[in-house]
Amino acid sequence: MLDVLVYGVLSGATFAMVAFGFSLVLGVLGIVNMVHGVFVVLGGFATHWLSSRGWPLPAAVLGATLFTGVAGVATQKLFIDRVFKTNPLMVLVQTFGLSIVLVQVMEKTWGASERLLRVDIPGYPMVEMGQVIVPTIEVIIFAIALASTLMLVLLLNGTNFGRALRACRDNPRNAAILGINVGNVYMGTMLVCALWTGLAGALVIGTKPLAPYMHLQWTVDAFLIVIIGGLSSIPGVLIAGFLYGALNYMAFYYASTWAPALIYGTLIALLLWRPQGLFGLGAVVRK
Repeated sequence: MLDVLVYGVLSGATFAMVAFGFSLVLGVLGIVNMVHGVFVVLGGFATHWLSSRGWPLPAAVLGATLFTGVAGVATQKLFIDRVFKTNPLMVLVQTFGLSIVLVQVMEKTWGASERLLRVDIPGYPMVEMGQVIVPTIEVIIFAIALASTLMLVLLLNGTNFGRALRACRDNPRNAAILGINVGNVYMGTMLVCALWTGLAGALVIGTKPLAPYMHLQWTVDAFLIVIIGGLSSIPGVLIAGFLYGALNYMAFYYASTWAPALIYGTLIALLLWRPQGLFGLGAVVRK
């Protein structure tokens, strides 16, 4: 029981990192970005490709993260921004179609088979946590998730960009009147989303297989975690990621055939009890 819980919480760190960007885009732009899961796969596959070309792992992770960030900005500038200005609701349909196209491009470029990057920590392949022994890479990813949460909180609460982002989230019209370039804020939001999601994908591929067809499941996972944690709460998303990881791991370990029903049933019960999520601030009313 203890080992299942520990592994679940550790895996929840990557779930949280994936959900950070989804929470920002949903909270600030008010759209459901169906390309989000593609960013996860893109970050992982780019890391695998760069590593296979002889890049040191840290450089491969950094390169893949930046590449995914550029892809996010291009997606916002070339596709989302054009439709968002006329009909924000249609962004859901647009990004769903775009995700299918991007998956096809990745399959033609890298293939459709699963990829897994073997990561060994010389001298310390495993870590003892009481009676539980876990791979060192899992602990490292857990630490990176905590550090990335702190960085994101500092970015949102301690910088001019963060203050502009919150202003656009609350009331984009008033933010524009105050001189804030709303379009640039939206672009920056998508950049942050893609960077954090690409980093998550780069780390995920070191612990579990990734394939292009998995993109939709990662989008759904991010959406569920944001619902659990509550919109506009980065620490809430982190804790929700841990809870979701533990629930997901335990459900598939103890009752694999009933796991989806148990997970979604728990989510429904949570929403009935607390519709705004565990740490949500309630609905944002845009005037």
